[in-house]
Amino acid sequence: MKKLLTFLLLLICITKVISQSRPPLERIISIKISNERIDNALNIISKAGNFSFSYNPEEISVEKKVSLNTQNQPVREVLSNILGNTISFKNRGNYIILKKNTEEPQKDFFVMGYVSDGETGLKIERASIYEPVTLASAVSNQYGYYRLKIPKELNNINLLVRKQNYQDERILIKAKQDKLLNINLLPTPKLPKIDTIARLVSFKIDSLPNKKLDSLPPIQPIITKIEPREEKDSIIIEIPKFNYEEYWASTREKLLITQRRLTDWFITQKQNIHLDNIRDTIYRPIQISFLPFIGTNHYLSGNVINNISLNIIAGYSLGVRSLEVGGFLNVVRGKVNGIQASGFANLVGQDVKGIQVAGFTSVNGRNFYGIQGSGFSNLNGGNTGGIQVAGFANATLKNFSGIQASGFGNLVLQDMHASIQAAGFGNAVIGNGNGIQVASFGNLVGKNYKGLQVSGTINVVGGTLTGLQISLLNFAKKVKNGSQIGLFNFASESKNNLPIGLLSFAGKGGYQRLEIGTNEVNWFNMSFKTGVHQFYNILTAGYNFGFEAKPNFSLGYGLGTALKLNRTFGLNLDLVSSHIQTNNNRWKLNQHTKLALGLEVKALRHLAFFISPSFNFLASDESGIDLGKLNNWKLSEKQGNYLGQKATLTSWVGLQGGIRIL
Repeated sequence: MKKLLTFLLLLICITKVISQSRPPLERIISIKISNERIDNALNIISKAGNFSFSYNPEEISVEKKVSLNTQNQPVREVLSNILGNTISFKNRGNYIILKKNTEEPQKDFFVMGYVSDGETGLKIERASIYEPVTLASAVSNQYGYYRLKIPKELNNINLLVRKQNYQDERILIKAKQDKLLNINLLPTPKLPKIDTIARLVSFKIDSLPNKKLDSLPPIQPIITKIEPREEKDSIIIEIPKFNYEEYWASTREKLLITQRRLTDWFITQKQNIHLDNIRDTIYRPIQISFLPFIGTNHYLSGNVINNISLNIIAGYSLGVRSLEVGGFLNVVRGKVNGIQASGFANLVGQDVKGIQVAGFTSVNGRNFYGIQGSGFSNLNGGNTGGIQVAGFANATLKNFSGIQASGFGNLVLQDMHASIQAAGFGNAVIGNGNGIQVASFGNLVGKNYKGLQVSGTINVVGGTLTGLQISLLNFAKKVKNGSQIGLFNFASESKNNLPIGLLSFAGKGGYQRLEIGTNEVNWFNMSFKTGVHQFYNILTAGYNFGFEAKPNFSLGYGLGTALKLNRTFGLNLDLVSSHIQTNNNRWKLNQHTKLALGLEVKALRHLAFFISPSFNFLASDESGIDLGKLNNWKLSEKQGNYLGQKATLTSWVGLQGGIRIL
């Protein structure tokens, strides 16, 4: 029994503490008053709610008698029923202060009351109540109470009530005086539950209205047979392949989420509640705002589309149709058409069509078409068409068409169409592209590219290049009907490609030969030819195994072209310049230049023989080279100048031959 009494006392204490935590006006009381003076009625109410009143008896008709019988009602409603509109009241600690309303004519009146669930009777917090002409609005507090100030000058006054998961409500206000108005909202009808398996079936949007779930074929379960794994002594480690497309898709989604959050970082909690509740779109010709929540659109600015928006510091709206100017920041949840300019930044949740200018940055959630200029950066979450100019960088998360120019870099996460990219550092297109890319460091296209790439260091095309690359280093997975001009050129596959540079490599469809042969200068000579048939590079080296009157070794570089006569025979025209090093340890002038026209005879699939008569010229400050039996083939030998240096100038007809590995 003691335990039960202790539990009841504890329960009473907890209930009392909870009731004390509520403001006096929101405490729930049940009273019965029958023909009592107002001052006695107030004492009964204060005892029932466990609080005190503070008022001037001269301002209240305390002798007036009232009767009231109420159950489980907030003190606020009880006082409104007793005192009417002549007395105002407010909380102050555990006191309720009563004060007589002024008799001077007021420009405004108040509508106040509670928002409740029409089925359960429970109070609803965070409900939106607003007047659509003046955009005056209120949000119900944690006890469901709201208070809305409305100008008396309005003719037809309609209040709109909105709350997520509840049906919309419209209330006509006739009397333009302070009014207690309790609002009941009905929950939105719940949709019938859909079977879990049925929800897993995907439909095309255009076919859904013509099909019923009952008409779908039965879903057959997929049975996967799991084979047991055999234990092995060795451990096989599989290195996962990097899928850059998935990486960029994930990166794009993260950027879009960040952008969507940006448009909500600058608004108040009250505005956020309105955005959650109100689905209506409100149109206004002009907005003037000081901050996102201080302006002519008030707290409903996130639901308003303006023709003109003038923001002294910052503005927030659903959309702009013609012009928006902000001293510091413009934030638009929806679309912008026309001109948008800000001293610092423009943040737009959806599409922009027109001109967008910002001192620092412009960020748009979806498509942009027009001219975009920022002191630092521009970022568009959708497609971009037009001109993007930024001091640091431009980025488009989908397709781009137009001109991109920045001091550092430009980025397109999907395709680029008929466009020009110019950057102080680099340009990157993750998908396909066509147009012109110019950068001081490098250009990148992830897939196919048609056009011109010019950079100071590197150009990369991950797919097929049709066009021209100019840089120190050029790389393309496949070159088709194009050319690469640079110090080093690389292509995994080549078709109608003309690489011009110090060293070029073209894989499938290119030209590669390893030559092993002999000539009148070197008993042993090895050369590697790489490039394409029309134009290839030659790296060559010769050695004489210490034979007297022969050079020690030679190193050379050359260019050549090949002509395929048929499946067996071909011709080569090579121009090679080599340095010949004699037994002397000093590096002296011994420059050998050779022009050779050779015949190639293919013997096997990867093996051919060649023989090449040649015309040779040697400039040397040493004695003549022993040409063996070809000494009689000398055309001339005399003293002269070679590049400003005295030298022996010798020319002769030579011969070389050997095998080629194809």
